[in-house]
Order: sequence, then structure tokens, then C-alpha cells
Amino acid sequence: MDKKTEERFVNTYIRKERRERLLYELSTPKKRYEGISRFCHGSKELIDPSKIVMEGDGTDRDRCFTDFMARHNEICLVLSPENCKEDLFLPLKEALDIASLGLDAMVIIGSCFAVVFGEPSKYGRDIFLLTDKKEK
Repeated sequence: MDKKTEERFVNTYIRKERRERLLYELSTPKKRYEGISRFCHGSKELIDPSKIVMEGDGTDRDRCFTDFMARHNEICLVLSPENCKEDLFLPLKEALDIASLGLDAMVIIGSCFAVVFGEPSKYGRDIFLLTDKKEK
């Protein structure tokens, strides 16, 4: 668990009224799974809307998204309810490949951005590109 990166993610990209609870869950081993699994279907209620640059099913295939990711290729922290994908540090491209093929939620945290993949459903998949800067 990279507590500092997780705290930065929560304090930067999560709605103020949801931060304390999510930080508690992420820092408590018995609650951690519950905190991360909130991103399966409840990302929209957690994320600060002012940080969303792009959103929607297929966002990861959009040209603006791929251009942004090409400019920000770095090692990222990956959070997922799946234990085998939890607390990994991966190159961005590899993390995106795993997330796009995965069947669970995944949060990819970079130095100035985050990508949240919700759990796939028959209606599509919520994908959010978040940034702490007004860049696209």
C-alpha cells in the first residue's frame, strides 16, 4: 500500500464529502476491499466533477485520451478489488491494457492524472480520465 499516493489521489480527485470515509477504508485492512470496490459502479458519486477531463464507455479508445496518455507515459499505482492487481506499480500502457481487459474496477494513479475504470456491465463501462490540471 502506497499511503502517500493514495492520499494524494483521494484529496485531489474525490469529492470533499467522500474523502474522509474513503481514506479510512483504504487505510483499514478489513475495509480496504470495500473502499476500492466503490469504484465498480459508484465512481460518479465519488469523483469530483471538476477533475473530469473525459468520461464514458470507450473513452480509452478516444484519440484525445490516447494522445494524453502518450504524453504521460510513466509508472503508475494500480488499485483494484482483485487481489492480484492490487497495489501494483506498472507502466501506464501495461496498466491500461490490463484495465481494458479486466472484469473489475481499476484505478490507475499517475503523477498528475488518474484513470478510473468501473466494472463492465451490459450497458458499457464507465471510464474517467481525471487530471489536476486543465489539460486535454
